[in-house]
Amino acid sequence: MSGYLLDTNAISILAPRPAAQSALRSHVARFRAWVREHDDQLFLSAITLAEIQAGISQLERKGSARRAAAVTHWLSAVLELYDSRTLSFSSPAALEAGRLLDRAIGAGANPGFEDAAIAATAAVNGLTIVTANTRHFEHFGVPYMSPLDELT
Repeated sequence: MSGYLLDTNAISILAPRPAAQSALRSHVARFRAWVREHDDQLFLSAITLAEIQAGISQLERKGSARRAAAVTHWLSAVLELYDSRTLSFSSPAALEAGRLLDRAIGAGANPGFEDAAIAATAAVNGLTIVTANTRHFEHFGVPYMSPLDELT
């Protein structure tokens, strides 16, 4: 398999934003065009879905019902579009995540489990990670790119 695995912060660029965060509209528009151009090569990790749902649940808990509803609606569309291209956290990915976590810790990094799981999912499926936060992935030894760097 070849293509791209969208990290949570990359797919979240396309999520509905509060009006106060509209300063990045040009980046969002360019990333949206990139996604359309590469659509048949894009995949999501089940870990990304869990992270997005955790964000929605936090919004609900904190009383941001309108924003939670908007993001929930957006997530429903994402699920429909990427259902057949959502990759599970398989046993091979779990084993690879353990190796990648140790590699990053050995390099002096303090990675989160979610990023290691996403990197491992990409590694076992031969995908390049698309992330807006490259420093989270630089110690894993897995190919990655930043959608914002590539589009500027």
